[in-house]
Amino acid sequence: MTRNGIILELREDEAFVSLTGAEECESCAAKGSCFTLSSKRKREDKLWLRNEVGAAVGDMVELELAPSASLKVISVTFLVPVLLLVFGYMFASSGSDGQRAVGAGIGLVTGVIIALLVNRKLAASGFTGLTLTRIIPREECE
Repeated sequence: MTRNGIILELREDEAFVSLTGAEECESCAAKGSCFTLSSKRKREDKLWLRNEVGAAVGDMVELELAPSASLKVISVTFLVPVLLLVFGYMFASSGSDGQRAVGAGIGLVTGVIIALLVNRKLAASGFTGLTLTRIIPREECE
């Protein structure tokens, strides 16, 4: 996924970027799981990123969400609860149907709690997975 942004400020090797063009996010089915699920604060539209492309203040830049970052969020948010649901069911597999259901439910709830805690920690640490990929030439912006 790519986004565009405008460089507002520079410091050392970092750039303060204001994100633009969030139309893709509004139509995304998973928009609720992008840290806003577990973050108590409103999703930030401005953030500090490493300025690996040498952008200057006022430059329009392209940002990309690294596939590894997407996989990290997806695995924590979706796979951990499902795996713990299965583990809870298997743990209670020698019991009755009701006991297996309770075991699965406990596993699912535990997985959701773990996912929320990990996502909150990622959000609090400033993890976004976004990187500056290029400076967009002025003629492309018009």
